[in-house]
Amino acid sequence: MVVKPPSQSKDTIVKIKMVITGRQIAAARELIRMTQADLAVAAGVGENTVYRVETSETAARAGTLEKLTRALELRGIEFLNGGEPGVRLRPSKAVIPV
Repeated sequence: MVVKPPSQSKDTIVKIKMVITGRQIAAARELIRMTQADLAVAAGVGENTVYRVETSETAARAGTLEKLTRALELRGIEFLNGGEPGVRLRPSKAVIPV
């Protein structure tokens, strides 16, 4: 979704960030056959952090969620949002092959 804030000029466009859920993180990880330990290493977070985010045991900090999603996106995962949130694998977009 793209919106133009009323206080900005007509040429300024701001993208609204998507809300990514723990279930989407888990589904993305499973899609590329990545373990929680592998994702933790790739994202630079603890394995327990991955578990807590995926199970919604705790609300993820914005920085943690960004690290997790970035690690997955580099491997070709695309997060979908809107009316039907989900994930899909786009191998052609992968920077790091899986």
